[in-house]
Amino acid sequence: MTMIGKRYYKNGPLEVTGEFVKARSRSIQLSTLESVDFTRKLFFAALGLCGCMIVFGLAFGDLLYGHEIAALVALGAAGLFLGWNVATLTIYSKLTGQRGWSITGTARAMRDMRGAIETALEDRTVRRRQKHKADSAVAADDEEETDDSE
Repeated sequence: MTMIGKRYYKNGPLEVTGEFVKARSRSIQLSTLESVDFTRKLFFAALGLCGCMIVFGLAFGDLLYGHEIAALVALGAAGLFLGWNVATLTIYSKLTGQRGWSITGTARAMRDMRGAIETALEDRTVRRRQKHKADSAVAADDEEETDDSE
């Protein structure tokens, strides 16, 4: 297996290298990326639904059996926990525009992948600046040599 560039992150089908971001069946060039967004959209839906289940169980506790209250509170808490641990990473690039490319997975994996993408973008910028400075220095040396020979 040949790898292009440095590998910043690898977790199953998710991978960030110095050249590409790969997720499941898609990949995108790092050079086209503009920004990355990390959200917990599912948590806010779970907060509404599961929060209502918990409040319902506690508010109508005088009308419900103990096991019904416990079930509502337990299911609501489990839903909130699961909602918090699922996140969406949206990658915006010159190719995807405003819509972006969304990847949903565990919050830890998405957070780690976002950090790897940001690090890869920073490293790419630093390498580009160093190359530009080196090219400028070579051009300046060439100009000095031509000035001395005249």
